[in-house]
Amino acid sequence: MHLRNVEMFCDAVELRSFSRAAEHQKVSQSAVSQAIQQLEKRLGMQLIDRSKRPFELTTAGAIYFEGCRDLLHSFREVEDRVREMENRVVGRIRVVAIYSVGLIQINETIERFQREYPEVEVSIDFVHPDEVYRRVGQEQDDLGLVSFPKSKGLFECVHWQDQPMVVVVGRNHAWFDRETLTVQELDGARFVGFKPNLYIRKAIDRWFREVGVSVDSVHEFDNIEYVKRDVESGTGIALLPEPTVRDECLRGRMKALQVEDASWVRPLGMIHRKGRELSLATRKFVDVLLSESCAELSSTSG
Repeated sequence: MHLRNVEMFCDAVELRSFSRAAEHQKVSQSAVSQAIQQLEKRLGMQLIDRSKRPFELTTAGAIYFEGCRDLLHSFREVEDRVREMENRVVGRIRVVAIYSVGLIQINETIERFQREYPEVEVSIDFVHPDEVYRRVGQEQDDLGLVSFPKSKGLFECVHWQDQPMVVVVGRNHAWFDRETLTVQELDGARFVGFKPNLYIRKAIDRWFREVGVSVDSVHEFDNIEYVKRDVESGTGIALLPEPTVRDECLRGRMKALQVEDASWVRPLGMIHRKGRELSLATRKFVDVLLSESCAELSSTSG
């Protein structure tokens, strides 16, 4: 059995795509397909039902995937422990994050990390919050970046940063020339918010209840990018983490207003599977994220 073929099979299943597995493995899509076909030929059984869109694992495929995933994890752990005997920072780190973490910022952090530790391969995928917990819980990824994290059940959490929440308005809004506003001015405002099942929506609802504010909810989305575009179009205002709107504010597409009599923040954290020892490379990556967060906080407060 070729370990490389097993890696491509597991990547295709975890990423739910032959093309994304090929991109991650730096091979062609046909190479991934051929690798899986070779495994199926060796086993004499079909692992993937290609007639479904998206493809699905067969019963045999699900059993094979679970076993191979554990095998690869154990194999990489052994390799990491041997290399770490010489204090070498090497290996592979898989990160899965919520969309609003910030694609540009996190990719810049990864690039800087890999310049410092060139023997470490870091990959990141952006998904819905529930998917972050699912993938980290099933050990498909080493680290998850989420908002409003909690250390419970299968997960342990490292607090990463607190992002101040600001009221954002579009260019044509009456508040665009202002810098601040009071909590009570939010009462009755046309509001662009989040779907009820998201953690950030539950937090915002709680904050508004605590200060006795009731907004006029006009649209709800499950993605910060959609909320921002709706605010830009003039539909209403929104309450968003300041770093997520920094670029739009610099470009003059929207304005961020401080709420004078409230100190609402969105906590971000890094989650990993409880009881699983993080590799040296992953621990170094966590350290870099924490140090960059502290540096940004110092520059902002200064």
